Amino acid sequence: MKALAMKLLNAVALAGWLPLALFLTGCGSPQYAADDTVNPTQPFTFPGQSGVAPSQVPLTSPPVAVNPDYMTPQMSSGVLRVGDLVRVSLLDIPQPPQPIEIRIPEDGKITLPWNITVDARGKIVSQLQEEIRKAYVPKYFVRLTVNIKTEERFYFVGGEVRAPARQPYVGEMTVLRAIDTVGGFTDFAQRKKIELRRANGELHVINWEKARKNTKLDLVVYPNDQITVPRRVLF
Repeated sequence: MKALAMKLLNAVALAGWLPLALFLTGCGSPQYAADDTVNPTQPFTFPGQSGVAPSQVPLTSPPVAVNPDYMTPQMSSGVLRVGDLVRVSLLDIPQPPQPIEIRIPEDGKITLPWNITVDARGKIVSQLQEEIRKAYVPKYFVRLTVNIKTEERFYFVGGEVRAPARQPYVGEMTVLRAIDTVGGFTDFAQRKKIELRRANGELHVINWEKARKNTKLDLVVYPNDQITVPRRVLF
């Protein structure tokens, strides 16, 4: 009877130690061990995982170029154009310069500190910020944050029009369409000498009759342009 009891006790003890022995054996198993030949900088991954560490995964997608042919009106209104005033701040660098206010010139190129030139025309703000950052990093700085602010954009129509006013610039505009937005001409308008003055002071004279027949003469209006319809001389 004692012999049978001892055998039962030994069997129970062996059953209790078996899971622990298997666990300890598994800890030394090479199933998920990192290969010594692998680049030590490459993070260890379990089967089925990508080999990219969470810190290496980009948080945002790179900016995508905007194709003007496929812009919605909302996208078009956000595109920087000639005459726009932009305020550029360079941050997160030693002794950052004062913010720079630049009005985009006809050729679209703005000049920044350290003689960096970037074409701003036709880009949305996020694209221009990224392009400026790439112009400085890593050539001049290890890290740089670019912040751009734009003013609210308008064009102006005055003189012999029915409702002279400042109009919000929400997309592509021409001189003749701009005049239509304020109700058209008055009876005393001189339609052959419509003045278009650019934000940089440049002056153009448009003949309404000729521009109606030839759309190339119906000049594009940019933000902060001023259109003036003079009064016709009466005899």
